[in-house]
Amino acid sequence: MAERRHTAPDEPSRRDLLNEVAPQFERFIETRENYIRVLEQTLRNVLVKPAAETDASSSVDELVAMQQLSNSIGTAVEPNAIVSTLVDLTRQVIPVDEAGIFLLDAGARRLMPLTAHGSERLVQEAQQQLESGIVDWLFAEKKTVVIPDLSRLLDAGSSRNFVLVPLILRRQGIGIYIIQTEKRQDQFSHQDIQLLSVLANQAAIGIENWREHAQLVRQGNELKMFQAQMLQAAKLAAVGELAASIVHEIKNPVQILVMQMDIVMSGRAQGNWKEILDAQIKRLSGITKRLMNFSRAVGEEYACEPVDLNKELRFIAEIIAHDYRVNNIDVVFQLAENLPTVPGSINHLQQVFLNMLINARDAMPKGGTMTIATEASGFNAVIRFSDTGTGISRENMDRLFSPFFTTKEAGKGTGLGLSICQKIVSNHKGEIKVESEEGRGTTFIVSLPIRRELQ
Repeated sequence: MAERRHTAPDEPSRRDLLNEVAPQFERFIETRENYIRVLEQTLRNVLVKPAAETDASSSVDELVAMQQLSNSIGTAVEPNAIVSTLVDLTRQVIPVDEAGIFLLDAGARRLMPLTAHGSERLVQEAQQQLESGIVDWLFAEKKTVVIPDLSRLLDAGSSRNFVLVPLILRRQGIGIYIIQTEKRQDQFSHQDIQLLSVLANQAAIGIENWREHAQLVRQGNELKMFQAQMLQAAKLAAVGELAASIVHEIKNPVQILVMQMDIVMSGRAQGNWKEILDAQIKRLSGITKRLMNFSRAVGEEYACEPVDLNKELRFIAEIIAHDYRVNNIDVVFQLAENLPTVPGSINHLQQVFLNMLINARDAMPKGGTMTIATEASGFNAVIRFSDTGTGISRENMDRLFSPFFTTKEAGKGTGLGLSICQKIVSNHKGEIKVESEEGRGTTFIVSLPIRRELQ
C-alpha cells in the first residue's frame, strides 16, 4: 500500500499571514475580553440581589446598547465623530462637564488635542498631567485614575474631578482621554472604571482607523497625481516622435510669409498679398492651436463631456498628416454619419487615437494605408484602426498591452503607449481589442459606451 504523505503548508506564507492578522486579532480580543469581564461582573452583582431583577434587566439592556454604540467609535474615520460619540457614551456612565482626547507627540513631549473642541483649561490639565509624570504612569500601569480638580478644591460644595483614561493600542500608550465630572471619587464603581476603559480602547481603535484611512487617501491622491504625470509624459513623448513633422508643418508657412514680406518690402507686391499673408498666419495659428490643445496638461480625473469621435479622429489625423505623407501612408476615412457622442475626456481619447496612428506608422516602414472606420453597434461606438503593415506575431499578442513591452528598436519606444491606451479606454468603461495577421496588417478595435439621453 502506498504511503500517504501530508504536504507541509508553506511556512513563510503562513508566518506572513499570522504577522498581518495577529495585531488586529490581538486588539479585538483585548477589547472584547474587557467588555466580557465588565458584563460578567455586572450580572454577578445583580444576580446576588434577587429583589433587583428589574435593575438586572436594565443593566443588561444598557450594556448591550453601549456595546452597539461603542462599535461606532472603532469604525469612525473622522476625529470629530470619534470624540462626539465617545462623549455621548461616557454620559451614560458618569456625568460629563467636558471631555477630550489628547494624543501624545513623543518627540515634542506634548499632548495634542485630537479636535478643536474643549476648553483651554482642559488642554492645560492634559499637559500638566504629562509633565507631572501621571501620563507615563497611566501608560505603564494601563489603569484609569480619578483625581481632584485642584482649581475647584477650595470651592464650597464643589466635588469636581478629572478622570484620566489611557488610550492603549497594541500595548502602547498613544494618548489619554480626559473627562471633567462632578461625580465624587467615592461614588465611582469598578464597573464605571472598566466601562470607561473599554470605551477608550474603542476610541484608540477608531483613531488608528482614522490615521490609516487618512494615509490611504494621501496615497491614493499621490497615485492619481503620478498617473496623471505618466499620462502627460506619454502624451509629450508622442508629440516628440512627431517633432520633425511638426517643424516641417511650421516651416512651410513661415517660409511663405518671409517670401511675401520680402516682395512687399521691395515694392513688387501683387494685389492679393494681404490674403496670402492672412492665409499663412491662420495656418500657423491652426498648427500651434492643435498642438497646444493636445499637449495641455489634464488632471487625473476623467471629465465627462460629450465627445464627437469623428471630429476628434480627423483632428488627430491632421496632427500626423505630414508624417504620414513623408512615410507614404494614405489615410482612408470610413466614418459613420450621425454617430452618437460618447461621454468622456476629449484630451485623453485624443491621446489614444494619436498612439494608434503612431503605432500604425511604425508598422508600415515601406508605406501603406491606414483605414479609420467608425460605427454604432448596440450601445457602443466602435472605432477600427486598420493598417496594412507587418502585423503582430502570435507570441507577442498576449504581451501587447503589458507595460514596458515593445517590439520597437531601442530608443524608439517606451513600451507604455498601448498600456496607457488600455487604461484610458478602461476608465471610459470601454474596451480595446486587437486582430492581426503577420504580413497582412493589424486592426485595433476600440469600443466606447454611447451617451444615452433619457426620453
